[in-house]
Parts: sequence; C-alpha cells; structure tokens
Amino acid sequence: MFRGGSTTLLRESVGNAVFFSVYEYVRYYMHLQLNMDSSDPHNLTDIGIGILTGGLGGVAFWSAVLPLDVAKTVIQTAPDKSCQRNPSQVLNSIYRRTGVRGCYAGLGPTIVRAFPANAAAIDTWELAMKLLGIKNE
Repeated sequence: MFRGGSTTLLRESVGNAVFFSVYEYVRYYMHLQLNMDSSDPHNLTDIGIGILTGGLGGVAFWSAVLPLDVAKTVIQTAPDKSCQRNPSQVLNSIYRRTGVRGCYAGLGPTIVRAFPANAAAIDTWELAMKLLGIKNE
C-alpha cells in the first residue's frame, strides 16, 4: 500500500523547495522592478505576476524532480513485490537502458500541465489572501 512512499516524500520535499524558491524569487524581483503595491485585489498586473510566478514555479518543480517521479512510478507499478525500491538504483537502471531521456519520460506533457495548474493555484491563493486582508510581504 505504501510502495514508493519514501520516493514520493523525497520528490515533494525537493520539488516544493524548488517551487517556492523560484516563486518567491521571481515574485520579489517582478514587484521590485514594477515598483508596485500588492495589496489591491483588483490590480491586474499583480494577477499577471501571480500567473507567471506560479507557472514558472510549477515548471521548475517538475523539471527538478521528474526523474524521481519516474522512479516512483516504476517502483509503484512493478508487478514483482520484491523489486528494487531504492530510487537511485531504479534511476541508474533506467539511465543505463535509455539514457537521460528515460529519466525525463513525459516531461513535455508534464510541463504543459504544470504551468496553468500552478498559475491558477497561486493566483487563487494570492487572491484569497488579499480578500482576507492577509499581507504577503
């Protein structure tokens, strides 16, 4: 039932560190360059910044951790319960068979999905924070 759970935890830990680093860095510098106040919930520029920062954060997340996700999928879908569960050994096996391309299988559709999904999530989060009066400095 928990096969691949530790690999999922590792993927989420690394991926979210990358996501929020990119999101905050890009958001900070975009606000700095535009010299704007982010407290107005009707500010369309701020909505655009949320779309861009959320989308770029999502793309960075999946670009950084897709090999771990590939390993997790192999671990979870292996028919033999005694198969290898160490993600680095699984990735090494994939790399030996198919090279770097095998470690990044599905990157295109994942990136196409990641940008709009994360952009919408971040914009919704930021709008909710503004409507609740919570400042995000």
